[in-house]
Amino acid sequence: MELKPIGVVRSRISVKDDMPVQGVDAEIEIFEEYAPALDGVDGNSHLLVLCWLHEADRSVLKAAPRKISPDLPEKGVFSMRSPSRPNPISVTPVKIQRRFGRFIFVSSLDLINGTPVLDIKPYQSGWDCIFSARNPDRNEKNKKMKPGDYMTSLAREALNYHGEQCIGLAVAVRMAMVASIALDSDMRNDEVGILIGKNACISDSLIGITGARLGSGRLLYNLRPKLKMTSDSYSIFNQEKTIIFKLKRFLKSYNDVLECDANDLFDIDII
Repeated sequence: MELKPIGVVRSRISVKDDMPVQGVDAEIEIFEEYAPALDGVDGNSHLLVLCWLHEADRSVLKAAPRKISPDLPEKGVFSMRSPSRPNPISVTPVKIQRRFGRFIFVSSLDLINGTPVLDIKPYQSGWDCIFSARNPDRNEKNKKMKPGDYMTSLAREALNYHGEQCIGLAVAVRMAMVASIALDSDMRNDEVGILIGKNACISDSLIGITGARLGSGRLLYNLRPKLKMTSDSYSIFNQEKTIIFKLKRFLKSYNDVLECDANDLFDIDII
């Protein structure tokens, strides 16, 4: 088996412990001899980037998610995304920001400067996105995360579905943060459902965060054909509780929504 790098990562992060969980904006340099292989890539919004984690420990078979909390139990590396593993190949979906010749500028790349690139492939949502996929419950893991990291994680899940970082997405993230505490649950737990409201951005983002679908019975919508323009509410619920969010107002800034007190955004009822 012989692998030959086709490019290299250019990133402001050079030490793996300094890499944020959600990655950073970075550049992929494709070596000149492989530049013709980029023909046609510009029609894609996202790529899958496969790299060789050259600083990884290849002897590791079990690990804990160190960037979340050392208190979490160890698991086999084949059940997690730890960089340390027998064959340290990474697969990262990234958004193309722009391309100049053989240089591709991307977002959310969690690879340090100098990482060898093995291959790039177009991300195809119809094949690569399995929205109904299930994973082990993350509630204990989420509790160990710093609030800022958890918020960023929820925002990325919402963005991956909604496609736009907007104020409505930020509102949905704040709802999910409140509900995860009140319900003591991972938002993707099979017992968690949502009742969406009038705002398409909030509704989209809640679907992205929870993975709720009509077919699973976890996604409900208001069947009343007419709602007063001043009335808009959303619910996140499980078998024991329902959290009802009634919007007070929309702030003018994405960051303002993420940073303000939740009581400035909603009237919250728990039943």
